[in-house]
Amino acid sequence: MFLIIIFIIFISACQQSTGERVFQPDPVRLVLRPAGADTLPDEPGIDAVPTDEGEINDIQIQWYRHEQINNIEKFIIYRSSEPKGDKNYNKVGEVQANIAGKVDSIYFDTQDLSNNVRYYYYVTAIGKSGKESLPSDTVSYRLLEKATKLSLNGNANVVNQPQMEFSWWIESGNTPYKYILRIERFVSNEFHPLAFVKMIEPTYQSPQTFKLEGEHLKEIFTNGDYRWRIDCVGQEDIVNQSFEGSESNWQLFKVKWEN
Repeated sequence: MFLIIIFIIFISACQQSTGERVFQPDPVRLVLRPAGADTLPDEPGIDAVPTDEGEINDIQIQWYRHEQINNIEKFIIYRSSEPKGDKNYNKVGEVQANIAGKVDSIYFDTQDLSNNVRYYYYVTAIGKSGKESLPSDTVSYRLLEKATKLSLNGNANVVNQPQMEFSWWIESGNTPYKYILRIERFVSNEFHPLAFVKMIEPTYQSPQTFKLEGEHLKEIFTNGDYRWRIDCVGQEDIVNQSFEGSESNWQLFKVKWEN
């Protein structure tokens, strides 16, 4: 037994002396959020995530599929409410890598979030050997108060005339830099293509309202099911990947034009 132990130690020393290294993954590449992401068909990068009314938004973090994915075990997501120093970051979640049928390049932070607090994130990869990569770039997001009490044509759930009047509230009166009305065709939970998007300047009144009207609406919105929400947008710093905003809960409605 003693000779076996000596042999194992000898083999290990030979491996170290030959310069053999444990595999360390390359750093994760985060998907960076572009300017005006709230108006795009897909909203890439760090972002607020809609939740039920009365609940604070979640925060989404995205990264590109890792080029060494076959040698990756999982991804670790770190968060801090302080911008400087690795010691301020704590692990908030992990995503298992390369599992059939599961997306391994996105994470939704749902843990102990608050409005008006800036959260900083970075992601690392853990190789199958157990060694962790260097950190990715850092991105940050500050959640703003959500728009509430959303109403379309006085809480109608069917639109049959070419007039849509949207209204919503910001309870605290803390008006964001701008609002974005986002309307999607609701085919299913998995498929909801963008039908209409509009940036709206705030009027600093409650409720905030916005109206669409005219026969051209029949060309934009064909008969069927739709959903809409209001995004609140604050400051955007593309260079430092620092953003702020919120997204209301979705409201469903049906378009059924009268002949």
